[in-house]
Amino acid sequence: MIVEHQRPYLASYCLVRADDAILLQRRFNTGYLDGQWALPSGHVNEGEDAVAAASRELFEETRLIVAEDAWRFVCAMHRRTDRSIVDLFFTTDGFSGEPRICEPDKSDGLQFFPLDCLPQGLVGYIGVAIQCLIGIGPSRGTYFSEGWS
Repeated sequence: MIVEHQRPYLASYCLVRADDAILLQRRFNTGYLDGQWALPSGHVNEGEDAVAAASRELFEETRLIVAEDAWRFVCAMHRRTDRSIVDLFFTTDGFSGEPRICEPDKSDGLQFFPLDCLPQGLVGYIGVAIQCLIGIGPSRGTYFSEGWS
């Protein structure tokens, strides 16, 4: 008997910092967590490195430019919604450009928030990733999960 192995989706998330602030965008018209604040992010394409995906997605969504070697790994999450997803969170403060909304059909807000004054309506698992970034994350270190029990 041949066993099908689970193939989770892989996504890269961008924790872009400016001083003690983090860049967040408000989801809009996507059908998933609309009206909530999240990070620039997206799926890793077939044949693409996760760090390359972070740079590509950030540019597509905000026009900010980040060299691949400027990203640092923060944490990973394995979550289950209607499918299995592995999310990789990367951070940088080495970007160029001014952020702007480049996908107005998916986002209606984009701004830097102080880490000690995050907005209401922050996506829950994004808050956990930010906790990992500032060193107060889950007791399991740089890995956490959601939706499995």
